[in-house]
Amino acid sequence: MTPDTDFFFSGSRRGGILSALQHVACHEEGIVIVVAEIGSGKTLLARLLIAHLADNVDSVYLANPRFSRDEIITAISRDLGLTDLSSSTEGSLARLHEELLRRHAQGRRVMLVVDEAHAMPPESLEEVRMLSNLETDRHKLVNIVLFGQPELDTLLADRKLRQVRDRVIHRFELPPLTSEEAEAYIDHRLRIAGWRGGRLFSPAAMALVIKASQGRARRINLLADKSLLAAYAKTAQRVDKSHVRTAFGDLDANPAQTRTAASRRGWRLGVSSFALGAFLSAAVAWWLAHPAASASPAPQTAAAVQDGMGTSSRAVSRKVSPVVSPVIAEPDPDMIITRTEAAVADPQQRGFTLQLATLPARVDLTKYLNKIKPHVDLSNVYAHRRNYADRAAVAIYLGSYPDEQAAREALSALPPQLRADHPVLRTWAGIRAEQHP
Repeated sequence: MTPDTDFFFSGSRRGGILSALQHVACHEEGIVIVVAEIGSGKTLLARLLIAHLADNVDSVYLANPRFSRDEIITAISRDLGLTDLSSSTEGSLARLHEELLRRHAQGRRVMLVVDEAHAMPPESLEEVRMLSNLETDRHKLVNIVLFGQPELDTLLADRKLRQVRDRVIHRFELPPLTSEEAEAYIDHRLRIAGWRGGRLFSPAAMALVIKASQGRARRINLLADKSLLAAYAKTAQRVDKSHVRTAFGDLDANPAQTRTAASRRGWRLGVSSFALGAFLSAAVAWWLAHPAASASPAPQTAAAVQDGMGTSSRAVSRKVSPVVSPVIAEPDPDMIITRTEAAVADPQQRGFTLQLATLPARVDLTKYLNKIKPHVDLSNVYAHRRNYADRAAVAIYLGSYPDEQAAREALSALPPQLRADHPVLRTWAGIRAEQHP
């Protein structure tokens, strides 16, 4: 479910848009926006663009653009290797300008790629617009590409951002896949994965997957993958409609109401699996920045009765009041990480856990633990350092459960403050495989 560039599907205008973006990187000067619905392939397209840039183009990629006005200049500067930054925004901007001029003199270009740009604060967008003003007599020093959901159009329509809007030289839109394109997309991914036989999906199964996904690539991935798994579990040689319905049940979606609020809740469940490879999500970022909101009591949660090494019994529901954890009064990140490393390294550590979030390594882990402390028993929290998309991160887990049913019960009983970040089920075996491939 990660945006694997090897599986890129060039149909439905995607190949053409990629070529246009590559042309922009080498020739155009200004701001370009790419708009698409959730799960349509924006992140994959952004990574492909960066992977195929010309040798003389340096890229800056911001996967999480929820930076303040000051932070976004620092983030861009550091991505370009600058460390001697001023304490003031103006000083940092001046230092960045010097670096851009130096690269320009060497015949190099710089492209700033911002993913999830619809989540940017307006003042940060305005700061990005100021970057587009940096130029020589003939050339701008930075090309900027903003990838976002349709809310990006709404954001740019704000009168306060009209100067940003006026600097947009191209706008591309990723359309949903049509029925024919979606069928070709599934076949394409199967072939890349190694399938060399005939059609794996019956016409009825294919039609149901396409109808329910509404042409969204990520949703197609989820439904097709789980349908294949259901067929495998039944030792079937082909995916039929019953296997797709089983996949619906696993995703808590209703195939008869794909355009209703109930189905939209199901789509959000699909998005949560994809979020494993992302850095700090919008919900966690907002939560860390708003301590008052996170202090409200949670009505219920589930805790695994276990010792520090993860020996667990079935999950039990209990009332939780917003008080400090009775087991660990103050968070000790080093102790939690050490305990987690031991659990991951232990082949006897089996079953399931809940992945609450994936934080950039630069985020203060103690601060995050203090935020969740009123809602969980910190002795059940695990954290380990790893890399996502070649970037250092810290994965946060909660509890250890003997089977999937117990883990799902715990997941559904999490308080809203934790569910907001789309936690997902993980197996200890899978975590161990990531840590020790």
